[in-house]
Amino acid sequence: SFYFNKHFEKNAGFDILYHNMKHGQIATKELAEFVRERAAIEETYSKSMSKLAKIASNGSPLGTFAPMWDVFRVSSDKLALCHLELMRKMNDLIRDINKYSEEQVKIHRKTKEEVIGTLESVQSLQVQNTHLQKAREGYHSKCVELERLRKEGVPQKELEKAELKSKKAAGSFAGSIEKFNRTGRDFEQKMSESAQKFQDIEEAHLRQMKLLIKAYSHSIEDTHVQVGQVHEEFKQNVENIGIENLIQKFTDQKGTGKERPGESQKDKTISPGIAFLFYWIEKEGNFYSSDSDFDDDEPKKFHIQIRPVASSNRSNSAANEMELKATVGALTLPPNRAVRGLSRGPSPISLSTQESWPVAAAITEYINAYFKGGEHNCCLVKITGDLTMSFPAGIIRIFTANPNAPVLSFRLVNISRVDHFLPNQKLLYSDPTQSDPDTKDFWFNMPALTLHLQREAELNPQASYYNVALLKYQVSSQDPGRAPLLLSAECQRSGTVTRVSLDYHCCPATAPANQLTSVQVLLPLDHTATDLQCQPPASWNAEERRLLWKLSNLSPTNHRSGTLCASWQCLEVPRGPPPSLAVQFVGSGASLAGLDVKLVGSRYRMSLVKKRFATGKYMAGCSL
Repeated sequence: SFYFNKHFEKNAGFDILYHNMKHGQIATKELAEFVRERAAIEETYSKSMSKLAKIASNGSPLGTFAPMWDVFRVSSDKLALCHLELMRKMNDLIRDINKYSEEQVKIHRKTKEEVIGTLESVQSLQVQNTHLQKAREGYHSKCVELERLRKEGVPQKELEKAELKSKKAAGSFAGSIEKFNRTGRDFEQKMSESAQKFQDIEEAHLRQMKLLIKAYSHSIEDTHVQVGQVHEEFKQNVENIGIENLIQKFTDQKGTGKERPGESQKDKTISPGIAFLFYWIEKEGNFYSSDSDFDDDEPKKFHIQIRPVASSNRSNSAANEMELKATVGALTLPPNRAVRGLSRGPSPISLSTQESWPVAAAITEYINAYFKGGEHNCCLVKITGDLTMSFPAGIIRIFTANPNAPVLSFRLVNISRVDHFLPNQKLLYSDPTQSDPDTKDFWFNMPALTLHLQREAELNPQASYYNVALLKYQVSSQDPGRAPLLLSAECQRSGTVTRVSLDYHCCPATAPANQLTSVQVLLPLDHTATDLQCQPPASWNAEERRLLWKLSNLSPTNHRSGTLCASWQCLEVPRGPPPSLAVQFVGSGASLAGLDVKLVGSRYRMSLVKKRFATGKYMAGCSL
């Protein structure tokens, strides 16, 4: 579209378009500053989480609750790393923005040189316009003077002299008009070329800015997924540390023995010949991959020196034994903070072969529907869906190092309404003889999956996770209960006046707990429509000849129904079919087909299932 060419034809338009181009540099710098501020926020948050992890590491080692502080510390450390990684991504994005800013300056300099001819033409047109105005005023004054002399009856010689001046002024005026028109034609040609050049630059600028914003959005989205995984890990760790485990841990560390008071101690005396006592605590295996407290490989050694016995006199042996017991008893050994039996869940930083491996899934659906005029319970519904699975980058290393990695299997449930499945045959197997009509199992071709993920990693080595399209499915129905928003439209015509109304009602059977957002209703009108009236008010797009209503979020419990009306007048009595209305909306948290996905087996764990839907062609025909 030639927007700039059509709307900036006057000579003042060049100055506006040129300065608008320069404003693009300001926008780029402001975007860089915004991202820089976001990076600073993430850095501050990361440091705060590190401080919180330190507080957890300083938690009291006393009592049965002590091992739980490790769960808090590990989770806080990982959250700090997540936000630190986001800060690094923001800094990388700032470098990309600055690089674009430098390229932008070069483009603007080159453009300035290319449009200098248009600027000169603008200036020339302004000069010629000034000359034209002066010539017009001169010619007008000479004509007025000539008329005055004729009325006063001045001598013929003086009258001829005035006529000569008038003709000369007329010639000068005609010459100015010709020069102005010639300069104007040159300006129009150059301005048209420059306007298109300015628009091309703006379109390229906006595309680049949107790409930068997309990178910004993806970085934040990746971090949110990682943070969600850390929280899921924290929840699993808390669940997996049973009360009995904590009690037993405390008993093992602090127990004073099973002997009852009063039992003979004669066989338990310590030889008075002891001069030194060494106590070693061998550090257990590193359970937490990110624990800085357990990074060294040397065993921790506690060296306890006992004062040598002065003599071998047996009468002092009891006293020496009591002193030795008192010395050893005064030592407080730190608790073993690596609690065995924890299931750490997914880690956004690294994965190990000892833990369950996390994956995530997304169900995305598009709903098409057509409601017959005036009957919301008479409709055709078609839902198409996609299932995508997301794998963390760390799992590729595990698959590559383990050619016989456990097979990943998943089950689709509530599939009775699905008409057709189209699985990714390069990656998935299924059992066509499966008898349960409400479930369907699939399992991966693991070598093919590993190869696919390796190729994705080669294309985008910096990604923290990779999405794999698994299958498509389709649902067809004439049940209005499959449609989240029921529609009923009517059209009334009286002569040249047309009135259209639309009743809408949120259907609780489809997604009872979910809102429909970004709801819009569009109504196309005849090109001769005038005297337009709408209730509630709608925006009018004159170029596309359509009305647009933007509605607030809809749900079965809040703003569940309403009515839209519009009337207009045409030049002639309309004879064609009544118009149809189009509706658009999006939603999340539910599958309109009722579909769900679960993993089969315990080696992998589903960390997140994201469900969302949007409209395709969602139409309501009008009854007359």
